Amino acid sequence: MFILKCEIKIGSYTFYSVKEVKVKRSLHSFVDTATITIPASAVLRYTGKLPTKSVVNSADQFAEGNKVEIWLGYDDVLNLEFEGFVRRINAATPCIIECEGYSWQLQQKGILDSNKAITLKKLLTKITAGTDILLSNEIPDLNLNQAYFSGMTGTDILDWLKKNLYLNVYFEGKLLYAGFDHLKNPKAGKYVRGRKAGDALTYEDVKDDAGYQIGYTVIRDDELKFRKASDAHVLVKAIYIDKKNKPYTAEAGDKNGAETTIHISHFEDMNALKKAAENKLKTLKYDGYEGKLVAFLQPYVFPGCKAAISDTKFPVRNGTYRVESTEVTFGASGGRRLTEIGLKI
Repeated sequence: MFILKCEIKIGSYTFYSVKEVKVKRSLHSFVDTATITIPASAVLRYTGKLPTKSVVNSADQFAEGNKVEIWLGYDDVLNLEFEGFVRRINAATPCIIECEGYSWQLQQKGILDSNKAITLKKLLTKITAGTDILLSNEIPDLNLNQAYFSGMTGTDILDWLKKNLYLNVYFEGKLLYAGFDHLKNPKAGKYVRGRKAGDALTYEDVKDDAGYQIGYTVIRDDELKFRKASDAHVLVKAIYIDKKNKPYTAEAGDKNGAETTIHISHFEDMNALKKAAENKLKTLKYDGYEGKLVAFLQPYVFPGCKAAISDTKFPVRNGTYRVESTEVTFGASGGRRLTEIGLKI
């Protein structure tokens, strides 16, 4: 029999039981969120030569900006589900602690910057300066034109990159990625029981795909719908118009398909324009699943990882797919992972 366990770190405190935990992460959002629900009062135990304990108000023990780690799993196999900061404390009964990933640090930074020309990586280096955020070495060399920002926060700029340049922008813990693809080698936190709050967190490559067998290891899969790229006839046009009003167009998809046009005003590199069109096409035309499945906390998986799905009723659907998003719940009723499945790899 498997026993559900957790280890929650908030600031200098570590505790091993909660009323409820919810975590949401996605490749389509750079804001990871979590809520931790605990009793309004708690017993603090102090270890030492003379162990003591005292009853305290839970909400008073934490503060906005405290670092947070959420580890969940079975028996002694715990996985890092979330890392970030306390965003808000609702001093109610029970006490609810709202948390946000490393995007929280960018919300605290005001940006006033004007760049006639700048690379994507230099822009991200500017907005993450003074934070704990690390930039992925997979961020592409992309030249941006007329990148002027006034009265914006770091998260406003990330949102601008998504909406205006059609880039994928998301965090994997404290690692920030922005580009036309996704991180090739996802990394997971390595669990060390008894690690102190000041000790550095280490990471390791995710080597194994998460295995799901429809009808056996999956609790519910009624939301999953299989998509075939051949069923969609789509043509994506990415258009850039330069200072002399000359248009540049890159296309991706079916020549006679239904047209989708995206207008990009901040880079004129034809290779980048082509990648922007292809990136948009991937959201409209692909072989894979659309929807979500519900399973237990194991297998451990998070956005960007690979899920190996086997279906004895429909073997044609067997394959490896990209995980788009996850929603994790943990509490007295058990642990569940709602996993959104996407593109077939």
